[in-house]
Amino acid sequence: MAPKVRLLHERLAAVVSQLRHGEMVYIADAGSGTSAASLVPLSPQVETIDLGIAPGLPSVGDLLSVLCESGDFEAAIVTEDMIRANPEGRKLVSELVGEENVHELRYLPEFYQLRDRVKVFVQTGDYSVHANTILVAGYPSPPIPLKWLTSPTWLQELSDGQAPDSTAPEV
Repeated sequence: MAPKVRLLHERLAAVVSQLRHGEMVYIADAGSGTSAASLVPLSPQVETIDLGIAPGLPSVGDLLSVLCESGDFEAAIVTEDMIRANPEGRKLVSELVGEENVHELRYLPEFYQLRDRVKVFVQTGDYSVHANTILVAGYPSPPIPLKWLTSPTWLQELSDGQAPDSTAPEV
């Protein structure tokens, strides 16, 4: 078995080492605003790590590859527009987590709504269109249903006796 890649960025390494099953990391391009004045503001409760050093450096693909080599991720969430607007990026995501583990959401509002539910928002220097990707931490176990990742009320719905997804593991 090949050794894991060592992350040199101190804070990013700490976050990846502390991820638990189902926690998410948002990998953003250079244009993703994070301030209250942004087109889609990011919650101030979400930690931001800005890795962008120059246009294109690092790319979303560079960071995704390193994170997948250094951490445990079971799935990725991308926009449904990625396959058309950024086929090379979509192919990379599929290669990293497996096509069956790639979930697609509408860009607005669903994909952007997840930004406020991630553990960390990591900004790159990437200028690619529809490169943003959310990685879902995991380990060998039944996959977490997309509804659980996207709905903050899924646990309450389950408690209220509403039927869970047919793909949901037993709880």
